[in-house]
Amino acid sequence: MRRKTLCTFLFSCFLLVVCSFPALAGSWKEDNGQWKYYGEDGSPVAGWIEDDDEVYYTDKDGTMKTGWIKYERGWYYFTEDGPLATDTWIDNYYVNEDGRWTKTR
Repeated sequence: MRRKTLCTFLFSCFLLVVCSFPALAGSWKEDNGQWKYYGEDGSPVAGWIEDDDEVYYTDKDGTMKTGWIKYERGWYYFTEDGPLATDTWIDNYYVNEDGRWTKTR
C-alpha cells in the first residue's frame, strides 16, 4: 500500500512539472496571399487552431479557412480575418457561443 501511495505521489509530481511548461506553439505565415499555420516542426497543421484567444480552422495544407465551413454535422462562420464568429448574427443566421449556426431569422 505504501509503495502504491509513493508511486501515485511521484506520478502526480511528474504531471505537475510537465504541465507547468507552456506548449510550444506554431506560427502563421503568409504564402501567396493565404495564411498558413505551421507547427513547431515546420509542417502544416490541419484542423482547429486556438491562437491568442481566437479559434481558427485550417485545411489539410494548413491554409486558414474563412466564410461558412461545414464541420461534422454543423455549420460555422469564420470572419474575413479568420477567427470563428461567436454569439452573433451573420446576415440572417445566428451562431451560438460555440460558433455553430443554430437559428435563422
